[in-house]
Amino acid sequence: MIARLSRRALRQTTGAIVALVAAFGLSAQASDIDLKYYLPDHVTYDESIPKPSEFLGFEVGEWHVRPEQVHRYLEALADASDRMTLKVTGYSHERRPLMVLKVSAPENQGRLEEMRQQHLAVTDPAQNVTATEAPLVVYLGYSVHGDESSGVNASLITAYYLAAAQGEEIDAWLDNSVILLDPMYNPDGIARFANWVNQYKSMTPSNDRQHIEHQQDWLRGRQNHYWFDLNRDWLLLQHPESEARIDTYQRWMPNVLTDHHEMGTDSTYFFQPGIPSRKNPLTPDENVRLTEKLAEFHADALDEIHSLYYTEESFDDFYYGKGSSYPDAQGTIAILFEQASSRGHLQESINGDVSFPFTIKNQFVTSLSTIRGSVAHRDKLLDFQQRFFKENMELAGRESFDGYMLKEADEGRMHELLRILAAHSIKAYPVSEEFTVSNVTYRPGEAYWVPIRQRNYRLLKGAFTTRQDFPDNTFYDVSAWTLPMAFNVEFSELRQNRRFRVSSEAWSEPDTFTPNELGDTRVGYAFSWEPHFAPRVLTHLLRNDVHARLAADDMTISTPNGEQRFPRGTVLVTRAYQQRPWNEVQDLLKELADANRVPVHTIARGLTPSVGMDIGSRSIDPAQLPNVLLVIGFGTNLQEAGEAWYYLDRDLNLPVTMIETQRLDRADIDRYTHIILVDGHYRTFSDRFRGRLQQWVRSGGVLIGQKGGARWMTENNLLSASMVSQETFREKFPSEGLSYGDRSDFFAQQRIAGAIFNTRLDLSHPLTVGFPRAELPIFKNSTMAFETNKAPFVDVARYVENPVLAGFTSTGNREVLGGKSTVVAHRLGSGRVIGFSDNVNFRGYFWGTTKLMANALYWSQYALGTGADEDEEAVEEDAHEHAH
Repeated sequence: MIARLSRRALRQTTGAIVALVAAFGLSAQASDIDLKYYLPDHVTYDESIPKPSEFLGFEVGEWHVRPEQVHRYLEALADASDRMTLKVTGYSHERRPLMVLKVSAPENQGRLEEMRQQHLAVTDPAQNVTATEAPLVVYLGYSVHGDESSGVNASLITAYYLAAAQGEEIDAWLDNSVILLDPMYNPDGIARFANWVNQYKSMTPSNDRQHIEHQQDWLRGRQNHYWFDLNRDWLLLQHPESEARIDTYQRWMPNVLTDHHEMGTDSTYFFQPGIPSRKNPLTPDENVRLTEKLAEFHADALDEIHSLYYTEESFDDFYYGKGSSYPDAQGTIAILFEQASSRGHLQESINGDVSFPFTIKNQFVTSLSTIRGSVAHRDKLLDFQQRFFKENMELAGRESFDGYMLKEADEGRMHELLRILAAHSIKAYPVSEEFTVSNVTYRPGEAYWVPIRQRNYRLLKGAFTTRQDFPDNTFYDVSAWTLPMAFNVEFSELRQNRRFRVSSEAWSEPDTFTPNELGDTRVGYAFSWEPHFAPRVLTHLLRNDVHARLAADDMTISTPNGEQRFPRGTVLVTRAYQQRPWNEVQDLLKELADANRVPVHTIARGLTPSVGMDIGSRSIDPAQLPNVLLVIGFGTNLQEAGEAWYYLDRDLNLPVTMIETQRLDRADIDRYTHIILVDGHYRTFSDRFRGRLQQWVRSGGVLIGQKGGARWMTENNLLSASMVSQETFREKFPSEGLSYGDRSDFFAQQRIAGAIFNTRLDLSHPLTVGFPRAELPIFKNSTMAFETNKAPFVDVARYVENPVLAGFTSTGNREVLGGKSTVVAHRLGSGRVIGFSDNVNFRGYFWGTTKLMANALYWSQYALGTGADEDEEAVEEDAHEHAH
């Protein structure tokens, strides 16, 4: 009979085995690690400062720490140490606190605001101060990608060290410096990943990279709550995590900022400088030289603990929306750190097993080397920052223009652009009186002047650049992000002259919206689809059982102020057909329209004064609240799914159902009016589901495909369109005679890493209602496009012949894509199919194209074109039904 051991005996036996393994020098578990493993052994520590394990209940590296544990420990440190002040700077989408620990000498804690002002004076070209007398500011930031968790765990060791370490060195660090420690850029993603790996943690760890602990589900920890990559949002500011971080950054303007990441398990450790030729041309070379000086300190620290590393072979500093490059545009030395990831607690690699504690130790060591190097070079860093902003003014003075004039009637898109600029300390001045320059008229409320000669010149120039070619045309991320284009705001480079009439005060927040006055009416009210948030108003009306009607053509309406022309896409809220009391409808409409800055007009008569539709026209259909299914899961692009979700949720306030690809066979899709397929391959769709989807569309459903989703629709006889073949592109890039050294450039020429293309909309098409101009900038990061359709009335938007507005696109790709279609739509049976070859919700900030998605939801019933194989007779009959 085999004796049963008690749980306590089992634990004791397991511990003995682990000790034996460790004694023979084999891979020991994280449970064998104590704080001494991380800390320098030549430093003494204040025993009154609580150690992480006293609050966590385990040693750092034994388990993956959760955000609430980080918060509690930093609170305890701030309470116990007179070197620290903890500030909550905001909250994530899931309402987790975002925080910064301000570390300085005890005598400085009462004068942190004074030190901040002293430091900011260095960044103000108008102030004549001695830079080297100002405080040094170092910003340590961790784990913007939630599953790169060595950073957030290292932040606890770093915070403990800064609170407890004793000696001359730490005193020198804190004497005239402020260290801002941001422990977790992405708490929601960190929480998701910690839960994943901790739930699969064993007492005896498995290093097998196929083990589930190392293989996250489709929804990974990298992204935030809405599945965005927050390391692309530093400039775009579409999420509260980024807003809080940038507010702290702009308030302090640090000299050095760290951005701790992880990379593939088979790598070693990377720190900048990165590939020399791949920095933004606006970033001065001196930034790279100072980065090299700090790199010597990282190298010494990693050599000391026998860790391998490399520099200059990977990554770039081109896109100003990443943590390692956004600060470069503002006189800060930003440093990217990349640690080979254990993606769990222990994982095999080509270099041997990578343990979680080992990854944490490297991140901790380089946190200290950053401070050490910054203090050693404080005079150089402060002097560089001061000269950087003075040079900004000099460089701006050499420009051939004085600033940018922004022009857009839609307050929603314009105000969001102005909010972003203001958050980055870029000033825009409202036009105060109407004036005309170069035959263009600028009016108050629609135009703003952004002078080029201002403190943040380089960041402004980077945000507005339309450059299309660079010394090195290989990009780690996007090559264009021009903010006015993203918001479809017209902008021009102008010389200022005496005709300018602009306010002396920079824009800081929207003016008070003049409330709508809903007059007495026997008919109803009308509002245009052009304001960015008009679809949101309609969504809320329909969700509250208010009857609304959609006019896809121009109308002239009698109002109390006379005849008024309304563009295509007018929403009518009539007294007829309402199920709720009219006074409730009026109150709700006014509240929604005022909150969303949408002007509402009173309709005086149902009979229109001019030729055209009357208010009761049979060509004006009742609006229907979409019931949307967004397909997610394996085979779909996680970030594009998140971007679609975020738009539907944030901008439209529209409930959306999300179902994974693996559950679709069991799902009842008949309850949905619209199904969205974002980029993906959809190979997991069964034959049974494909048949059901065909029938669903033909019975009246609207299927919307984006990029790979649209390609799948063309390949499965749903969307009558042809994707431009890869062979067409390959013909533009012959490979004969190339050497192996040409390989990188050969493939870079074929790729569209991210550029902005110009499209021309068919403004007579119902899916383009609400767009003010025929030309529309769209973001493009793939070679996908549709061949122009042989069937009429199907192409909604095409690239112009010379399509590139900003960013790099090779001549070959330009030649292929010019004139091709990017949006197509047609009937299929009683339903509609809509294809986008590009992501109309890109990174949540491309507001200029998002209305294409809103139109696909609300206006698709008016799309009467047909694919080449559809029944023309049925289409003619339907067209007759909708005849005016």
